Parts: sequence; structure tokens; C-alpha cells
Amino acid sequence: MNGKPLAAMTGGSRGTRQRGVSLIELMIAMAIGLIMILAVTRVYLANGEGIREAEARAALSDKTRFLYERFNYELRRADFWGRVPADAERLGTVSVDGDCSGEFAFGRDDDAPATRPLGIWASKTQPSDCSLTEPLSGQEFLAVRYAAEPCGTGGCGDGPAIKSFYPYIRFYNGNGSEPEQPVGADGVDDIWHYGGSLYYLSREDDDDSPALRRLLLNHSGSWTNQEVLQGIEGLTYHWFVDSDGDDSQDEVLTTDQLATELMPANMGEVIAVKVEAVLSVKTQAGYREGSYTLSDGSVVGGAPGRMYRKITFVVPLAMHDSGGGE
Repeated sequence: MNGKPLAAMTGGSRGTRQRGVSLIELMIAMAIGLIMILAVTRVYLANGEGIREAEARAALSDKTRFLYERFNYELRRADFWGRVPADAERLGTVSVDGDCSGEFAFGRDDDAPATRPLGIWASKTQPSDCSLTEPLSGQEFLAVRYAAEPCGTGGCGDGPAIKSFYPYIRFYNGNGSEPEQPVGADGVDDIWHYGGSLYYLSREDDDDSPALRRLLLNHSGSWTNQEVLQGIEGLTYHWFVDSDGDDSQDEVLTTDQLATELMPANMGEVIAVKVEAVLSVKTQAGYREGSYTLSDGSVVGGAPGRMYRKITFVVPLAMHDSGGGE
């Protein structure tokens, strides 16, 4: 073979051998890979939890803004009756089919005093004769009434309506026959639909959080029971009273004290309403917060998988300011 060794001819060497991966090396590599996968997974899960928490906080912010805007809009309209002040003398009779009774009656019977219908009223006693959807017990019910929209040239139809004769407000059923102008009144073409809402909390399903609902009075005089906002766990009101007419707060009443210390006839002395609420949204199942206590002593919150926020804001009753509505 030309005198060359076999190893030289094959390009190899007797001292050189190929080696595979040992079992220990394979196990070490798999352990390192598993650790890396677990680390990446933890980062991914933590990022996902952070995203869900951020989404829940954003949803709470949206609910907070919506609740504030809703009550700010409604409460500022309370006792708006057209081109007359809120304390103008109230005349006439308006009837609403299927109406509530007692202090929450949207209509006005012959025995009601001149301060009815009330532009705003609240009570912890559930309104009777109302078609409410699974109302929560122990809550506060809020009614807000006002001149909703102008009737226009077509009239108010058959629904409840009002007509302003300064310094009087005349309630009537808008069935085509407008009320006569009171003696000594300054008549203007100021005809409005009579509207308002009754707000309350409802739990239609025990597995879900309570929702804010309202019983809405439509232009036709019929009722619509509608959901306003889900996730309202608790809701309470406080009433800032100006008893001496100097546009300053003299006392703050709870809703329980309205009927005992202020009486319905003196609701015009309320100059602002403080709204206190606890809101919630669903989030990751492992999330849990503590409970929240409202100023009326009610405790809400603490359920797993829900995020909460307690809010408080004050809405002035614009129509109850000096000269309001003139």
C-alpha cells in the first residue's frame, strides 16, 4: 500500500474518537431549558395579570365618570319647571297610570298640598305600588322630577305636562285642553312634558353584583324600567340644608332624617346632595380586596375576583339657589 500506514491513508488517528451527549449533560440542558420556559411563562402571566388589572381599573374609571355625569345631570334638573323659580306656587292635577303612591307619586291627587309633586325626594322605605325589578332591601330610593323637554307646536299629546304662568306652575294631562291662566299671572307659551326618574339598586341574579336601575316616566305617561349601570354595590345620599335662606349650609341630613326633620314641604331648603357609592368590576379570579363602609353604616365589597372603588361627590341643586329658574 505504497508503504503508508492505514491511519494516514484514511486521514484518521488511532487516538481520535467521536463522543455523543451523555445522559447527565442532556438532563442538565433540559433543566436549564425548563427553567427558562418557566421564567418566560411567569413573565407572560404577570404581564397578563397586569393587563387585566389595568383594564379593570380603566372600567372603574369609566363607571365613576358615568355615575357622576348621570347624577350631576339629573340632580341639577330637579325642580326645573320652565321659566319660573323652583318655589313657584304649584297648581292643577296630573295623573299617571300605574304610578307609585305616597311621597313617590309622580302624579298629584286632590288631597296633595301645593308643594306636590316634589321635584326631588328620597327615602329608605320602598315605594309602594311601583313596578320595580328585584329591588335590594335596606337601600335608599331617589326620585327626581322636572320639566323634561318643551312640547313644541304639536302640543304634549296625552301624557302629563306642565305650563308655566309666572309665578305659577300648572300641572295637567296634556290631552289637548291646556289649563286656563291663573288670575294675575304673566302668561307665556311655556309648555313642557312632565318627566322624571325613580332610581334604585337591583340584583336580578345572585351571582352578579347589583345594578343601578331607574323607573323612567315617558312623554306618553307610561313607565320604562331600565338598567342604568352595573356594578353599583352601595349607594347613599346626604342632604345639605340651608334653613335660613342665606345660601350657606346650616346642617347635613341623612335620608332617614328627611321625613322626620325636614318634611317634604321643606325640600326647597336643600341646596346640594352628596352622593356616596361603591362600584365594582370583575377581574382575575385570584384578586381580592377588603370591604368598604359607607357613611350610613352599610358595608360592601370583599368578594373574590372583583375590584372596588369608593367615590364621593357633591351636586348643587341649581334650581334651589336664590333666583334659580327665573
